[in-house]
Amino acid sequence: MMITRLMATASIAGLALGLAACEPDPIPDPEPAPVPPPATEEAPPEVETDVEGMAAAHEELLEQAEEAAEETALGEPAGMMPAEEPVAPLGLIEGLSVHCGEAFEGEITSAPDERDADFAGERLVMHVRECFDDEVRVPFHVGDDHSRTWLITRLDDGRLRLKHDHRYEDGSEHTLTQYGGESVAPPVSARVEFPADEFSRELFVREDIPVSIDNVWIMEVTETSFIYTLTRPNRFFEVTFDLTNPVETPPTPWGWEDED
Repeated sequence: MMITRLMATASIAGLALGLAACEPDPIPDPEPAPVPPPATEEAPPEVETDVEGMAAAHEELLEQAEEAAEETALGEPAGMMPAEEPVAPLGLIEGLSVHCGEAFEGEITSAPDERDADFAGERLVMHVRECFDDEVRVPFHVGDDHSRTWLITRLDDGRLRLKHDHRYEDGSEHTLTQYGGESVAPPVSARVEFPADEFSRELFVREDIPVSIDNVWIMEVTETSFIYTLTRPNRFFEVTFDLTNPVETPPTPWGWEDED
C-alpha cells in the first residue's frame, strides 16, 4: 500500500515536471521606441494667409459657375449675351403712311432736260392724302395742274403695284392713265422699282409712244426725303421732296372730290 502511494506520488511529480518543461518562455516586454534627437535645422517661417481674400474669390467662382449653369439650361452659350431680334425696316407704304395727311414741296434733282419743260419752273408738291394698310394715295401737283395721283397698292403676294391716275379738270379719265407697273418681288426696303407692266406697254404703243415701253419707275422713302424717278435708256427724270418741312395742303386732285 505504501509502495503504491509512493509510486503515484512519483508519477504526479514526473507529470508536473513534464508540463513545466512544455510551458513557453515568458515574452519579454517591448523595448521603448528610440526618441529622435532634437532637430538642429530652423523651422520654415510661417506664411500669412489672406483668409478674407480667398473667401471672396471662392464666392465669385461660385457665382460664375451658377450663371454658366443657368445660361446652359436656357440653351445659350455661357458668357454670351442673347442676340437682339432684328428690327424690320419700314416699307414704302409704311414709310409714306408715317406722313399721312402732310404735303411736301420738291424740286427736280436730275440734269436739265427739255422733255421736262412741263415741270421746270413749276411748284411741285406731293400730298400723302389717303393711307390704308395696303394702299396709299399721293396726289402730285404741278403748279395749277392737279391731274396726277400716284396709287401704291400691296398685292396678295406681297409685291407692290404703282399706278398713275390721270384726270382732266372735269374729273374724267385722261387718255394716258392707269399706267405703271409691279415690283418683281416683295420689296425688302422703302426703295421699290416698278417696271412697266403689259397694260402700260400696250397703252404706250397704242398712243404712239413706244419709247416708254421700257419705263421703270422708282420710289424711295428715307428719313428726310421722298424720291420719285422715271428711268429708261437715254432718259432719267427725278424729283426729290423734303419730308422735314411740311407745307400747306394743296387742293383736292381732279376727279377725287367725291372722296372727300
